[in-house]
Amino acid sequence: MFDFVHKNKRIVQFILALMVLPFAFVGVDSYVRNMTSDKDVAVVGGQGVTPQDFENALRSQQNQMRNMLGKNFDPAMFDNPEVRQQVLDGLVNQRLLAAQGQNLRLTAPDAKLQETILAIPDFQDNGKFSAARYDEVLKLNGLNRMSYEQRLRTDLAQQPLQDALSRTNLASAAQVGLYQRLTEQAREIQVATIDVNAFLPLAKVDDALIKAEYEKNPDAYRAPEQAKIEYVLLNQTAFMAGVSISPEELKGEYDKRVKEFSAPEERRASHILLSVDKDEKGQPKAASKDAAKAEAEAIVKQVGTSAEKFAELAKAKSKDPGSAAQGGDLGFFGRGQMVKPFEEAVYAMKPGEVRGPIESDFGFHIIRLTEVKAERTRALDEVRAQIETELKQQKASKAFTENAEKFQNRVYEQGESYAKIAEELKLEVKKTDWLTRAQVQAIAAGNQKFAQTVFSPANVAAKKNSEAIDLGNNSLISARVLEYKASAVRPLEDVRPQITQLLQRKLASELGAKAGAEKLALLAAGKDAGLTFGAAQKLTRQAPLPNVNQALAKAVFAADVSKGAVNVGGANDAGGFTVAKVVKIVEPETATTEKLKSLSQRLTGQAGADLANAYLVALKDRIKVEIKNGAIPAAPAKSDKAGDSKPG
Repeated sequence: MFDFVHKNKRIVQFILALMVLPFAFVGVDSYVRNMTSDKDVAVVGGQGVTPQDFENALRSQQNQMRNMLGKNFDPAMFDNPEVRQQVLDGLVNQRLLAAQGQNLRLTAPDAKLQETILAIPDFQDNGKFSAARYDEVLKLNGLNRMSYEQRLRTDLAQQPLQDALSRTNLASAAQVGLYQRLTEQAREIQVATIDVNAFLPLAKVDDALIKAEYEKNPDAYRAPEQAKIEYVLLNQTAFMAGVSISPEELKGEYDKRVKEFSAPEERRASHILLSVDKDEKGQPKAASKDAAKAEAEAIVKQVGTSAEKFAELAKAKSKDPGSAAQGGDLGFFGRGQMVKPFEEAVYAMKPGEVRGPIESDFGFHIIRLTEVKAERTRALDEVRAQIETELKQQKASKAFTENAEKFQNRVYEQGESYAKIAEELKLEVKKTDWLTRAQVQAIAAGNQKFAQTVFSPANVAAKKNSEAIDLGNNSLISARVLEYKASAVRPLEDVRPQITQLLQRKLASELGAKAGAEKLALLAAGKDAGLTFGAAQKLTRQAPLPNVNQALAKAVFAADVSKGAVNVGGANDAGGFTVAKVVKIVEPETATTEKLKSLSQRLTGQAGADLANAYLVALKDRIKVEIKNGAIPAAPAKSDKAGDSKPG
């Protein structure tokens, strides 16, 4: 409760999130630039958003998706114009907030910036801020201290603005109740399905239909451009296997960094907090302070030295929500993590001792010291693997740096082949089968520039080694096109089976929909439609049922069952037709207090998002935003999904 991270938990989480958000990779120039260029993709309040800003944001989004989806990641998803527009919209919104922060003269002092950085766990080693770790994390994310701290300062300065937006939203009990009913109310239905496969034999497709479909939409049957390539990759990992660390080097590094491997003394304590009411100026009220102090003194006498009694009274009386339920337990902590009066008391106590009342800004504490972990230094054997890995990485990084320029020069000088450079740098020359643009991009960890270079007209025509492309994280790659196939519409005979199947299913679906409509009419007239309905099922808005798609679910919830069961129907996603008999409305169960609280938070969050969007719209009325038509760097033409690898 009382250490910095806990007091600023929301801010720290927010800052950590910046490490994965696209605008965290834009850099300091994005916030101090006051000049625009004809090449800018947008201008916000007189500040330009450059193509490089856009590419950085796009690459960051690609990295996020790659980490989330793993092998299922498809770089082609970012060729979608809507996705690329959303990335640009995000950059524009961020610039709007930054501009408004400047207009309001919002700023964050150096002390706040330093305090926040020191508290971020990603920058710590053994619970303490590490400058080396700080630089390492920033480097991994393509940042340096200057760009990150400028970005962080900007976001800390915007915090009051974000707080104002988030605290404005409230949800009344009536709103929460209605929200629960709308989201959790269900329908009891029975389902009958008309299978599309039953109509396939009736779906007759002739040559005229096939030819008409082919000529109407030829691009649907276009094979993407493809290439066979060979490439070489130089990265830090390639040098790791050849690096060895001697025992003397290990010992020397350990001795140099021995303080880093020292764990300072830590203490574990429990406390009971009695809060004090404050006046309008934030000063403790005398009467409340006296009462809290008297109660604290009484508790000290009541507890004595009993751990059980202390835990019992902490649960009953402590006003610290973070520790009361645990009997007041605060866990282990070191110096500098608690407020000063609390820390001084704890570090003056002996295990098992109870002391109080101790006054702090939070009120009065009764403290029980539970355990002491003495300061200790980890032996070399305990940290040997860590030091060895770090030294190997340093040597491999140095080797990469020493050979990077050589790699860049050789792929250019020896443009007809990779044989010599592969032999000189002990690299493997890899050759591929036919690949689409998206698959080539995947080879380079999603680097779009690599795919654009490989498929550039000049590179395709020359069939020479490309320039060395920097993939980041100490990686360089160069490729040469061996064979190339331009994008072209596939011959009708090649796609005839595909078109035939498509038209057959389309006609079968139409026949199924007609049959379904006829059966619905029979049911409405009270006649037997020859349908077999399944067992009753509960349909909710959040959990669809098989063969009940969103459109049919909407019809189900709109059906009036006040006079009895109602039948509705519609096409299903399998191409068939579904008839749903809506039996009754199922009201949600009475919500518990915890559930109502959760629903209230969700509703408030949605309202906050709506308010934020409205605020951004209002900012656009005051801060000039210009999105330049066609200025977004275009996605590669005719990019295809990675799964489509067969040549046309």
